[in-house]
Amino acid sequence: MSNIVESLSANWYYDAEIFAVEQKQIFTRNWTFITGCQELNKPGQYVTATIAGQSIVIVRGYDGKLAGFLNLCRHRASMLCADEKGSITRFTCPYHAWSYALDGKLKNAPGFNPGEDLMAENYGLIPVRVDVWNDLVFACLDVHSISLYEWLGDVVRIAENFPQVAEMEFTVMRNNRVRANWKNYSDNSTEGYHLSTIHPALNASMAGRQTRIKPCENGKFVGFDVTYKDGSPGFWIYKFPGLLLHFSMHSFNVERIIPVNEKLTAVQRWFWFASSMGKAQRLEAVEFSSQVMREDAGICARVQKNLEGGTYQTGVLSRQREPGTIFFQQCVREALG
Repeated sequence: MSNIVESLSANWYYDAEIFAVEQKQIFTRNWTFITGCQELNKPGQYVTATIAGQSIVIVRGYDGKLAGFLNLCRHRASMLCADEKGSITRFTCPYHAWSYALDGKLKNAPGFNPGEDLMAENYGLIPVRVDVWNDLVFACLDVHSISLYEWLGDVVRIAENFPQVAEMEFTVMRNNRVRANWKNYSDNSTEGYHLSTIHPALNASMAGRQTRIKPCENGKFVGFDVTYKDGSPGFWIYKFPGLLLHFSMHSFNVERIIPVNEKLTAVQRWFWFASSMGKAQRLEAVEFSSQVMREDAGICARVQKNLEGGTYQTGVLSRQREPGTIFFQQCVREALG
């Protein structure tokens, strides 16, 4: 078997039509991390997010359960909740004041006679699948997709080797933009080939050659089994299509990749820490992660320019040094048929 594999064609990283197909066939059909449960502890608390171009809202009901809906009024499609998060007693459309209970049922439609002009049960909010794992909230737009736990696969087993999220303290969330296609950023995130050249400080924090990178079919992720210089274990995961999980014995970090358009990617990052870690230690860890983020964003932006330049058409990937990127690109090919 040859040690090299041909990479995706350059136009896959800037073609608007391919991007539109990816939104429907990849991001609509997979589960998406939304937030930690700490944002949805009390009845009426809600968060909003965007999946494949569609705005959704997740709320904690008065029954204590989470419910998800498309963030749109059934009257004339106004967005119900414009803020990223908040607290409400019911959903009220800011456009024409249609209102809905937290379970999505239509409560009031000014100008219409319930039961005569329209049936309330036919005009409730459109539901979205919601589930929780490890104190993390996920949503999926596809009613036919596999369950969250099936989707996570062996990620669930690996997480059991580290402190659970509920045992830690949420500290901060950061928003970043990468001027590159989401697959460009993902190619970079699924290999350690560039660690010594792009991330010298991160490379110095690792214990030599003890990092093992292996794709996993059960859950479709790339696993980085790492050991830090102090001897403590860690495990990094790139879960297809756009979720990064970083486990250690004293912290936990989540990254969500959000394709904005064919040439721009948003990255949201959440940080949890053990209660034993002081404020200064936490801030230092977040800044260290942010430096790595800036380094990745910089190299990906430079790669993106050349992908769009028209000369580079396709490249080669090493089975020895880039098994994760090979696996990721194969996941993309399979998803697009």
